[in-house]
Amino acid sequence: MTHTGRATAVSVLAGVALPHVHAVENNAIQVAMVGCGGRGAGAAANALPVKNGPAKFVAMADVVPKKLNDSRDKLKTQFSNQVGVPPDRRFLGFDAYRKAMDCLRAGDVVIPATPPAFRWVQFTYAVERGLHTFMEKAVAVDGPTTRGMLKLGELTAIRSRGV
Repeated sequence: MTHTGRATAVSVLAGVALPHVHAVENNAIQVAMVGCGGRGAGAAANALPVKNGPAKFVAMADVVPKKLNDSRDKLKTQFSNQVGVPPDRRFLGFDAYRKAMDCLRAGDVVIPATPPAFRWVQFTYAVERGLHTFMEKAVAVDGPTTRGMLKLGELTAIRSRGV
């Protein structure tokens, strides 16, 4: 098509109201919580009202059903439009962290709020999946685990630089 042809096509279409034919892109940052006790729910409540982009809570994992359900209900009450965790994205058991993280896209956020002994396994999986991770102290409780967590952090930094 020549430049004149392109200009004519654009001019003709400029006045036409085109119907919306494409799905709206979901730009919301998706958040999953692993460990649904008091601090996990608190961290999720801190993550949802961010000012620089929409965040949506999409998955939860724990080993205790009551903690998971109570946290979900509390968050749904506080942030009704941002909490969409249907029953099929509420995971129970020691492998539930994987299922919750598998609901996320690379670049989304996982909040591991489990006891520190489990965090290195969960952080390893998050790094493998390309997820951003929010962890509070204590991240590790002994020397070998701390060194492992630091190495995972370095790996993440290297990957983000494209090295």
